[in-house]
Amino acid sequence: MRATFRKWLPTQDRLRVMVGRSRIMQWLVERKGVWSMHRRSLAGGIAVGLFVGLTPTVGVQTLLVLLGALLFRVNFPVAFVTLWISNPVTTPALYWGFNRLGSWAFADHLPLASLKDLAPFTQAFVQQSTLLWLGSLLLAVPAAILGYLGFLWLWRYVTVRRWRRRAAKRARRPDDHHTPANP
Repeated sequence: MRATFRKWLPTQDRLRVMVGRSRIMQWLVERKGVWSMHRRSLAGGIAVGLFVGLTPTVGVQTLLVLLGALLFRVNFPVAFVTLWISNPVTTPALYWGFNRLGSWAFADHLPLASLKDLAPFTQAFVQQSTLLWLGSLLLAVPAAILGYLGFLWLWRYVTVRRWRRRAAKRARRPDDHHTPANP
């Protein structure tokens, strides 16, 4: 699995050439975890990408994913690709679903009395924005956790399967290592 991901990503030397001589960009390239190919870094990238992709942050999602990857030291390219769960085609449906989920779960629990002093349009905007954010977080947090754990499970499943295939292959071939050498 690691080999598959590695062939898609540039090497450290290629990254240094691509980003130029900027100190900030060089620091980003050197930052541990952001370009790592180990399972926890990849799983964390999926979690960060899902979390940001399932929140109403269009316009700043890439920046948030980069900051999340740096903060949690997870794989940025995987987080960026996973972020595209919300794209121009899916965003309207996601936002509608977030709003419906927020309304279903929290509409009766919001303190709407404090909004009485606001203009009607502002009241509606604040109420709908709150429901949108609460609904998205209600979906984003479990999705990020399940994405993280699901990737770790998939990695483990593939690894154990390879181990078993290799062991079965070794068991089928004749044991040439213990034959005495001819004088």
